[in-house]
Amino acid sequence: MNVTVVICTHDRRELLARTIESLNRAHHPEKCGVSILVIANACADDTVPWLEHYRKSTEHDDLLPLEYAVIPTPGKSNALNHAANLIRSEVTTYVDDDHRVDANYLTNICA
Repeated sequence: MNVTVVICTHDRRELLARTIESLNRAHHPEKCGVSILVIANACADDTVPWLEHYRKSTEHDDLLPLEYAVIPTPGKSNALNHAANLIRSEVTTYVDDDHRVDANYLTNICA
């Protein structure tokens, strides 16, 4: 089984980084693939360069894989609708860019 964690964000790169860090610290289930999909919603800060740097880091570090999309139209509903068209996994979960997940979050989602 594969799980996509969707995070929509707008100009909150520092909070987003903390959220992704909490996902990487969480226990990763053995029989479940987990990836992150970030929708950068009309971001004017350094979110997109940071996401690109993170993606390049996953090639060398033990980080969750991440894909992202940039959409120019502001609004969370626009971001969520765009994300729905990109998800290819059997299971989807949504985390806000200012949340931190529990250590068992991913294993519980997969269970």
